[in-house]
Amino acid sequence: MASPSSAAIFILFLLSTAWLLPSEAQLPQLIKGTKVSGILYCSSDGNYCPTCQGLVGVNVTFACNIGSNNYTTNVLTGHGGVIDEVLYIVDGLLLGITPISCVAIVQLPVLNCPLLPTTGILQAPLIITGNITITVLGLCVQAFIGVFVHLTA
Repeated sequence: MASPSSAAIFILFLLSTAWLLPSEAQLPQLIKGTKVSGILYCSSDGNYCPTCQGLVGVNVTFACNIGSNNYTTNVLTGHGGVIDEVLYIVDGLLLGITPISCVAIVQLPVLNCPLLPTTGILQAPLIITGNITITVLGLCVQAFIGVFVHLTA
């Protein structure tokens, strides 16, 4: 027969884990989007170079395949070519249940950058870090734009 102190410890253990499980289960419902960061540079491929400046006012399309659903949105690069946006894509990100693939796409030509090719597109993967950040909208999964690659039509 278990001692009263063993039973009390066991009950405290059950109570403490009961409080944790609902909050973990609710975490995906608390995530409001994906916070994407990156910079588009005026370089031969849109990626960083020490003497290149960021491209302001360029349209960047984010295209995601989430399971069998497609998601597309457009943003403009800000000061210094910075992309700092919250996308409303969260399905399956945290649990890894749903396959997800996202890319950033820049349609060429970009008029204010003579270094970029004049035809095709620049495409970069969206890399989800799994880190969570707090924004004005609530909790967001962090992601960054990977290396741009020039694709011809």
